[in-house]
Amino acid sequence: MEAAILLDGGFIKKKFKTAFGRHCEADDIKILAENIISARFNKEACRIYYYDCPPSREKVSLPISNIQSDFSKAKGYKKSIRFLSEVKLLDNFAVREGVLAFKGWKLKPGIYNPDGTLKHPALTDSDFRPDLQQKGVDTKIGLDLAWISYEKICNNVILVTGDSDFVPAIKTARRNGVFVTLYTLNHAIMPLLRENVDILNTTKIDDLINVTNVTN
Repeated sequence: MEAAILLDGGFIKKKFKTAFGRHCEADDIKILAENIISARFNKEACRIYYYDCPPSREKVSLPISNIQSDFSKAKGYKKSIRFLSEVKLLDNFAVREGVLAFKGWKLKPGIYNPDGTLKHPALTDSDFRPDLQQKGVDTKIGLDLAWISYEKICNNVILVTGDSDFVPAIKTARRNGVFVTLYTLNHAIMPLLRENVDILNTTKIDDLINVTNVTN
């Protein structure tokens, strides 16, 4: 295997939504990965690891009414499940899944006036959004980086993320002789992350995915 490309799914989806104004599809992830690989490697000799969380299926109580709510009935749940299923079927892709954990409720922006008063008489359930946090994804990326380097799976790793938490794993990979290229999709990163990769690429996601190939 010439190279492994590690895709931080949550990071990529946010950058894609900002750039294109919609949620990405499996084909968008495929195009992104192939365009990154094609500059230096044979895509058939590369494995692509995609890290993400399936949507939450938790049943929780709404913050004001205390009515039971089932996240598996939420708008977009089935689409998110389909998205991950389609990524798993892409050639040369391996999907690593974490868990999306419910951490409570957060107020949506714009609920209060500048003087601190509510914009409407009282808070309602619709004024809150669930605080959902990824668990296990970062750990799996770090472990795979270390595993690839210790087992000599390949000599080149391309990491697509903006998260500086991977610095220890990147250091381990480089000490074991792996050449690490970081794609940040033009996201601002901590200097420590830049200092510990071999090559930094800051190309925007809308320049890596041909707009003519993106369906609306």
